[in-house]
Amino acid sequence: MTDSGGLQWLDGSGLEGHWLIAARNIEPSELLRRAGCVGEEMRLSRAEAEKIEMESDVTLLRAGRSGDWSFFLASYGAVVEHGAEIDSRVREISRGTEAVELSQTTNFDTHFIYAVDGETICAFDPLTDPAPTGREPGRLIPSMIRVGLLDEHGEPVSVDDVEGLDPVKAAYRMAEEDFGISVPREILTDRAPSMAIRR
Repeated sequence: MTDSGGLQWLDGSGLEGHWLIAARNIEPSELLRRAGCVGEEMRLSRAEAEKIEMESDVTLLRAGRSGDWSFFLASYGAVVEHGAEIDSRVREISRGTEAVELSQTTNFDTHFIYAVDGETICAFDPLTDPAPTGREPGRLIPSMIRVGLLDEHGEPVSVDDVEGLDPVKAAYRMAEEDFGISVPREILTDRAPSMAIRR
């Protein structure tokens, strides 16, 4: 896979929900294990993974690497509940490094988490509640203001009040520009290292 792509393209990719976690300076196989995957590693295309998912009770996490970041992408959104459970999963992945999670379910539940060495630094819901929480909720406020999620006073911006605001794409832009995370578009077509996680 190439290193081009960024993240904003995911919002218009046609995916019916997705789950993305990126972790710095660990291998894709280690990221998959930390995420809770079981069984053997396979190389699957998106179509092959979704066929297996339709016939079983697992979700396939398909992984790759771009620069310092390993990532996985899954269809249809996170397999764990939004809130404490997904936060715990991201904290575990971030031990000894840092991790960023972005997800959107088929019901348009959205989430952003930034964790460092087992601690949630900042978390928010781009679509319905962009007010940041976490150990250092103010750490990303300048970035959230820059991409339009918060106003100049650091208050949440309503999508109804700002023409052209796409909160999900804004969150991807922030992760792309502030953390240097990029997912090559080929992740949708090429075979990639894949492992199963139970729903």
